[in-house]
Amino acid sequence: MSNPRQPLKEERLSLEQQKKRAKDLLFEYRADQELALKRFQQYHPKAFQIRDFAAFQPQLSDAQLVIARENGLPSWVKLKEHIQRITQASEDISRGVMTAFDADLKTLHLRCGSDIQNKLAIAGFCGDFLEFADPYCQGPIPPNSNLSQFLNTRAAFISEAYGVTLKDAQNRLEREYSQLCISHQYERVMLWFEHDPYDQLVLAHVLHHFWKIQSFPKHLELICIDSFPGVERFVGLGQLSSEALCTLWERRHPITRQQLQLGDRVWKALSAESPQVLIQIVNTGTPEIPPMAKALRRHLQELPWVKNGLSLTQQLTLSILADKETMRVDKLFGTLVAEKEPLPYLGDTMYWYVLTQMLQSKRPPLEITTESLEEPWYKRVLQLTKTGHALVQGEVNWLEINSSDRWVGGIRLTSGQPVWMWDDLRNQPILQ
Repeated sequence: MSNPRQPLKEERLSLEQQKKRAKDLLFEYRADQELALKRFQQYHPKAFQIRDFAAFQPQLSDAQLVIARENGLPSWVKLKEHIQRITQASEDISRGVMTAFDADLKTLHLRCGSDIQNKLAIAGFCGDFLEFADPYCQGPIPPNSNLSQFLNTRAAFISEAYGVTLKDAQNRLEREYSQLCISHQYERVMLWFEHDPYDQLVLAHVLHHFWKIQSFPKHLELICIDSFPGVERFVGLGQLSSEALCTLWERRHPITRQQLQLGDRVWKALSAESPQVLIQIVNTGTPEIPPMAKALRRHLQELPWVKNGLSLTQQLTLSILADKETMRVDKLFGTLVAEKEPLPYLGDTMYWYVLTQMLQSKRPPLEITTESLEEPWYKRVLQLTKTGHALVQGEVNWLEINSSDRWVGGIRLTSGQPVWMWDDLRNQPILQ
């Protein structure tokens, strides 16, 4: 299964470049350019209520504040400090004099992917690495089953969905879960996560695990981010350089009892047959782990929508094809991640599974062009069918014209029975 955290690159900030941007912004403001006014209104505390240029006369320091906040930092001083730390870390790495930040304790770095493993090593981190990557955002999450039954269910889904042998899927899951079960033997377990559904569902399971066994390493710590200075569209930790990961080490914090309890509640709600408890958790805003609520809401939006019976991923896919007429799968995936998906979380192989489910349906909304049928799946060219166009136009409902049997966590969606659907107007799931 391909890693979902690769589409966009990190932007390396330059102090000279940011100084020039601040000067340009000030010049544009003084030239009465509307966009400059809007930028000040959005990011400067003294300008957000002004309606015309004469009402606020900024200096260079004011423009620098706007630039810093556009980059995700609270002040120009913090922006300079960030750039200096990144620059110093880069120089240390190039000279081979990196600081082994985790050398003070026997450390396990746990991540739901392998995207930062080599980068941590390059940065000088010397702890062990555990890739715990069961993609709970797809397939069934069985409730109240023993571990063996749970792994069998997950392995069967992964094998069928992603084209790996059942034995390979079982071996991988058994290895990862076994290593998680002994992770408390480390002095420090460092969790590296981001804000999307893939990460947050895995994080919920890991927190649930520690809460359930009540055996903790001396230090159980978390890095969980939804942005990074200089990255306009932050998708995940895999975008970041080794030196950027060094700066994140300073932002780690001990996991609290409240965060463990949240993980336990979320995991139990994810495996439930109804989304009612999960949406209650979402509506709290999950202040213990702020990205969790948004990720869980996005997870629930993979339920069929009331207006057309499609999941959000399916809707976005058809809307892209409606604009482009035909598109290669890899280009389609790139467009989804970079332009359409509000919270990117799927890997390309995971996305191909979504496409395959539509291609193999009774009345498929899309089809592979004849000329590309023999190409590898990522090079195949897709186009909408008449059904696809009808769905985009809102003329038919997917659930009414196709049989369905799929899972969103513990929720099974089966044709001929009442199913939980996402009501976008009410912003919550309903049973229909």
